[in-house]
Amino acid sequence: MNFIATKAERPTEPVTLHSRIRTLVVDDSPFMLKTIAQILKQAANLDLVGTATNGLQALRLVSALLPDLVLMDVHLPYLNGIQATQYIKQREHPPAVVIITSDAPPVTKAMAEKAGADGFISKEGDLKSRLLGALEDLFGPSGASRAAATDTSFHNQPA
Repeated sequence: MNFIATKAERPTEPVTLHSRIRTLVVDDSPFMLKTIAQILKQAANLDLVGTATNGLQALRLVSALLPDLVLMDVHLPYLNGIQATQYIKQREHPPAVVIITSDAPPVTKAMAEKAGADGFISKEGDLKSRLLGALEDLFGPSGASRAAATDTSFHNQPA
């Protein structure tokens, strides 16, 4: 099941934040944390405010740091990324959550959508292009430098 939003489901304009976009990255791989941090440095208006290596730590940091965006892996210790996303999205003012994973079968996308994820990106191939493209789709041109976005789906846009 793809969860690409239809035009009717998406707001007419992307969410635009005039301030910096506070970003939390959650991945149990130090290599991926470093890779994503390097990609974020190239994006306009994005500040990396923290990193977490498991789902429970992610929940604590969302409460403590109040990020605007969480980039979440699926396979995490203690609480997986889908479960953590579900808890995060139950908050009164939840951040946008984009799932970034090497596990991209349709069932994983469907679980991410059900949990409330705002996007889903595969780590395979050109992660930089897909991530920057997804962030522009989500936050508008001021949120990220546009790159070709393939395999990027958004459904649950922030209000």
